[in-house]
Amino acid sequence: MQQYVNQGYWEPTSEYSAGSQITINDDASVEFHNSLMAPGKTIMSWNSVNSYQATKLVPQLPILRNNHKYRLSVNAKAKPIYSLIIRLTFFDAQEHEIDHVEFQQRSIEFVYPPEAVQYRLELINNGLTDLTFQRFEICDADLPVSVHEDVWIHKPINEDVKGKLNLLLIADNKRVRKTYPDLKKYEDYKIQPISVAWQSSADVVAILKQWLISNRIYDANVISTNPKLDQVVLELKMELSTINAVITNQTDPHSQIADVIYPLLPVTTWSSPVLVNPDWPIIFSVIQEINSKEG
Repeated sequence: MQQYVNQGYWEPTSEYSAGSQITINDDASVEFHNSLMAPGKTIMSWNSVNSYQATKLVPQLPILRNNHKYRLSVNAKAKPIYSLIIRLTFFDAQEHEIDHVEFQQRSIEFVYPPEAVQYRLELINNGLTDLTFQRFEICDADLPVSVHEDVWIHKPINEDVKGKLNLLLIADNKRVRKTYPDLKKYEDYKIQPISVAWQSSADVVAILKQWLISNRIYDANVISTNPKLDQVVLELKMELSTINAVITNQTDPHSQIADVIYPLLPVTTWSSPVLVNPDWPIIFSVIQEINSKEG
């Protein structure tokens, strides 16, 4: 079953406390400063239910299943340390509070109450002056903690299959990260999916190089599944010349560095690239062609 990591960002609001200085960066991260705000005040909040007619806002939090266990991770840094409280509040159908949890660590597991129909996430001031906020993530609690890293190395697929490793670089969209259990159907190929966060500031090339060297893998097929990651593959090829660098034809269709350049079909006009998976049939036909040439 495919699982999802739902991601949320700072939401525009006109209700900032007096003295607030806010910088919203191009990657949707936020720098917040306020030395005047009283402790206990809400800095930012997100709701799972909104009245669109009243607020002109859609729900800001994912729908959760009752009695199901989840993990919330908040990517934020506060100054002074321990000056940020994160609060989850659960409500029934009459909007009465059922329960709430407060915590200061950046990750917590919780069970969505059986009678809950909506919930709220809040960042609460506990004496902070500065806050750097990137995103929050909500996912099933049984997913590994590493799913919250900017570069997530998935569990390998078909790892007992002989032959070269096919390392699939996947660009997350802005709102969700996914698992890809359906890739098991490509049973003739050893597969290692690696997801890169939309908001990632990590040195992806360095991380991939270190991972490949640590695992003594020097001849992998490293495949960009999105034009955004073509440059990563090309730079990795410059660092590890023994890999097979496979990129789309959208970035540099005449690249002298890439080993293989494959055609990426444009997304149809009636669909959104946010909802579309990588074009697995084309990608695995390319892998099959590489293997047949080397075989």
